[in-house]
Amino acid sequence: MRKLTAQQDAEFRSTVSTLCWAWRLIRKDGVRLGFTDHDEDIAFGGLRYEAKSGFDAGSLEQDIGFSVNSARADGLFSSEAITPQDLRAGLYDGASVDLFRVNWQNPSSALHIANWTLGDVSFGEVGFEAELIGRTAKLDRSTGRVFSRRCDAEFGDSRCGVNLAAFPNGSTCPRTVQACRNQFDNFKNFRGFPYLLGDDALSRGPQTGEVLDGGSRYL
Repeated sequence: MRKLTAQQDAEFRSTVSTLCWAWRLIRKDGVRLGFTDHDEDIAFGGLRYEAKSGFDAGSLEQDIGFSVNSARADGLFSSEAITPQDLRAGLYDGASVDLFRVNWQNPSSALHIANWTLGDVSFGEVGFEAELIGRTAKLDRSTGRVFSRRCDAEFGDSRCGVNLAAFPNGSTCPRTVQACRNQFDNFKNFRGFPYLLGDDALSRGPQTGEVLDGGSRYL
């Protein structure tokens, strides 16, 4: 929950709105750009926010909750700072995007609303649509090695070790331990965890006639 100063609280509660939106883009090369939907430039935090905005505030759609916190921003190439050529060249790939709610009469009291990373950008002749990826999106990404019953090596690579020339052209591997052992005779290089217990094993009950002597269930 954001904590507002007394001044910010008064500004948000005022019946006469002097609020606008402002965006700050920080590219990976360090270039900083500011935009606002106000009809005049504003400045705060050592950056001038250009009134000829490259984004449309009304198009922002943000998910709330512990999900992939993403948004969408539409914009026209009304600012010379954002051009189709630069977008195609990838100058904005991975840029940091910060959204502020600003009292244009007192910009120094700007309230930081959200932060995203610029994702995929698609554009036509006169405008573009940008994906804004929130911090919680990182929780949906696999970090490090994934433990799975299936092999995570690429068929025929150095970790797999299979000589593809020894098999018919177009051969594929289902990445199972059975295929690795019986079809390719390559069990020693299997990169999965075939004996990993899953939910099926944890919830499985004893079967009629099953020998329960404490021995290995895989022999």
